[in-house]
Amino acid sequence: MSESKKRILIIDDDSRTAEFIRNTLGEKGYLAYYTEDSKNALDAIYNEPPDLIIIAIEMPSIKGDELCRQLKSDTVYGHLPVILLIPSGFERGKIVWDSIPADDYIIKPLNSDDLTLRVSLSFSRAARELDANPLTRLPGNNSIMKEGQKRVDLNKKFALAYIDLDNFKPYNDKYGFSRGDEILRMTARVVTNAVRELNCPDTFVGHVGGDDFVFIVPVELVESACRQIIKYFDLLITTFYDEEDRVRGYMDSVNRKGEKERFPIMTISVAVVTNEKRKINHLGEASAIAADLKKYAKSLKGSKYVKDLRGE
Repeated sequence: MSESKKRILIIDDDSRTAEFIRNTLGEKGYLAYYTEDSKNALDAIYNEPPDLIIIAIEMPSIKGDELCRQLKSDTVYGHLPVILLIPSGFERGKIVWDSIPADDYIIKPLNSDDLTLRVSLSFSRAARELDANPLTRLPGNNSIMKEGQKRVDLNKKFALAYIDLDNFKPYNDKYGFSRGDEILRMTARVVTNAVRELNCPDTFVGHVGGDDFVFIVPVELVESACRQIIKYFDLLITTFYDEEDRVRGYMDSVNRKGEKERFPIMTISVAVVTNEKRKINHLGEASAIAADLKKYAKSLKGSKYVKDLRGE
């Protein structure tokens, strides 16, 4: 399966319409798939993040407009473009567009040319507005700066956590970039699910690039999130190694000097900076503090998180 294909999730209990959309978009090079269960749609999105979502407005459990509002208010995947499917006989006067944050809509019965045009336009619009990481679909550097600086400007108490994977490069050198990308996707799921489980609206997750991730949560919740991330990362990471390396607990690879070296199973380091005891005037200050903390964290063995406890 080509990783360059755009993934499109269809949420519709009408299987004939969903099949038509899937086949039409599939012919255009998209990877389209569908679920008839709107109730568990958000879980499906978190488990396999799509690039775009098509939602039928009339669903038996959670209505499409309500599902759209839930998705758009989500702190992690609220940036994903959403297209609503509207039946031809639906009373359009019932739709209060000011309260439905959809990016576009299509009226049934569907026309294949109109469908592909609306999807293409939605992707073009999203590309202009968002800097999402193409591998994990998480917000990128511009969004990270914007979200972080917003909290600084509001003088809100927040915790900014930078995540780095220990011994990721040697893993890539031995196992290849394709398997390394699978670890990055797994890490993205672990982080987003841990933050999501906090059940707090004032949160954010981003992907700086490579094996560097960021999340922002209220100060009182950051240690809980860190513990969950470490717990599940350590639980899953060994499954990405060949049995021989997994049993030994290390692998043989090359270091940055090109020399052979023995590297332990990958671990995760989290550096946490807060404005709990010190005033932060710009996100760059927090990033600089986090960079020093991350160096210290990576000098320690195993998965761990370190928190900046210094005052002014």
